[in-house]
Amino acid sequence: MTLPALSAQSLADQAYQALRAAIIAGDLPRGDKITERGLAERLGVSPTPVREALRRLEQEQLVERTGARSLRVTTVSSEARTESGMIEAALEGVAARFAAQKASAQQLDRMERLLDAADEAATALRADRDAGRGLNPDQMERIFTAVRDFHSLVEVAADNAQLARNLEQVRAFSRSERLKIASAQLVTGSSGQIHRYGQHRAILAALRDRDGAQAEHLAHEHAASAASDLAGWDT
Repeated sequence: MTLPALSAQSLADQAYQALRAAIIAGDLPRGDKITERGLAERLGVSPTPVREALRRLEQEQLVERTGARSLRVTTVSSEARTESGMIEAALEGVAARFAAQKASAQQLDRMERLLDAADEAATALRADRDAGRGLNPDQMERIFTAVRDFHSLVEVAADNAQLARNLEQVRAFSRSERLKIASAQLVTGSSGQIHRYGQHRAILAALRDRDGAQAEHLAHEHAASAASDLAGWDT
């Protein structure tokens, strides 16, 4: 993997953001051994900003030190994934409650267009499955991106900086894992999985109705169910 080159401005901050994003995306997999010098070479900077970035990542428990100059990306137990998922689900519920109060008409319309795009891709995937064709990775990515952007827009509409920081803090799971789970749920099509996918529309309806309590309930239920799948995913 090639990490992006960094500019001279705020190198430690840029190194932190780049490494954190790589860990969350799975480009630096959990359990991988890393070194300050090796990461510095890949980022095209001196070890000093990388050292500072790694200290911050240690505080977030995304990396752990194994020697004086060596570290590894922290492995995450099933219990830790479950607990983080519960926290994330609670926060997503609060975000939906706030969004029900604050979302603009334009934001709500954008959420609906995102779900329309996800539905189109899901229909195409099911057609491929029924015809005995392989799953189209572009369609799976389209679904994942649309659903992710839907949830992101709910959080933007919530318009609460502290909530956004807390959500970012608990989200340290692999994007690739989420994509595998999301696509598997849509293609297999069990009643429970279809129900959860349909919850996006129910959440949007509650937002349009300005029903904060219902939006919070649905978003929490949806996120808690997704977190349960992620915790049990065999990586």
